[in-house]
Formats: sequence, structure tokens, C-alpha cells
Amino acid sequence: MNRPVISIFGGSRCSPQDWEYQEAERLGRCLAEAGYIVCTGGYAGVMEAANRGARLAGGESWGVTVEIFPDPPNPYLSREIRTRDLLERLKVVNELAQGFIALRGGIGTLAEVALFWNLALLDQVSANKPLILLGACWEPIVADVLEHLAFRPKDLTAIVSVHSAEDAVREISRRVPSDVL
Repeated sequence: MNRPVISIFGGSRCSPQDWEYQEAERLGRCLAEAGYIVCTGGYAGVMEAANRGARLAGGESWGVTVEIFPDPPNPYLSREIRTRDLLERLKVVNELAQGFIALRGGIGTLAEVALFWNLALLDQVSANKPLILLGACWEPIVADVLEHLAFRPKDLTAIVSVHSAEDAVREISRRVPSDVL
């Protein structure tokens, strides 16, 4: 039986003492224990933490890496999927994942969230592929988007905001049972 893949987005510049690193590691562990495959961009920071949590819990831990990046992938991958560039990486993540969880990051993380949020609104990804925003950092960003961009409040139905790894896994489990594939 194949297990569903959950993709985790987040910054590469956080360290083990930062909240998002610790939360990503707990998230990776909780997802693996719940029967999911954890997939990240495969590098440092949140990605390393989520992959680490999954591997230490005995789960599968994938990384979708990019040939143009000089840094090696993190050491916690059970599978590396190499892509030519960022656009191919996003396409592969969309094809692999049955759900997405974003933690605090930089412009790359914001781009990933915006892309998958937009695809959900355009019905380009299945409604069964939830986009979970993990952490208080997302609330002011979403509020600013609604205030300053051409958004409708109903566009919020494509995302779910949570404050803990356990809440994120609970939301994923409601929408993507770990035994569906």
C-alpha cells in the first residue's frame, strides 16, 4: 500500500533553537507516526527539521532538490528527487503531495503558499489537497492580503490556519486519511 505524501514548506535559515525548527521536527515526527510520507525541499532549516523528525520516527522522508543549488541536501532524506529548477520542483511537489503545510520562512515559502493557494482557488489542485498554515506568523499576512489585494473573504476556504504541529496533523488527517492510497 502506498502512503500519502504531505509536503512541508518553510525557511532554510532557521536553526535548532528556533520555534519553527522545533515545530517542524515535531510535525515531521507526528506525520510519520500517523502514516504519512514527509516531503520537503530537502535542504536546511524547516526542511531539515521536518525530514529529521520523520526519519527519527522511522518514517519516509523525501526531499525535492534543485540542481542549481550548490548546497548538499540534508542528511535525513530517505529519498532525493532531483529537479532542474524551481518551477520543475513546484510541479513535482504538486504531483506528489496530497496536502501542504507551511511554517515560517522567507520569500520562497511565501511564493509556495501563494502558488498552491491560487491553484486551489482555480481548482487546479484537488479540494482534497489541503493547505495548512502553521504558526501565528501567517495571520497578519493573510489579513494584509485580504485588506490590500483583490481577494474575497470566501477565498479563505482554501486555507486552514493552526498553531501547533498536532493541530496541523489533525487537519491533514481529517482531509487526507493515511490509508487512502
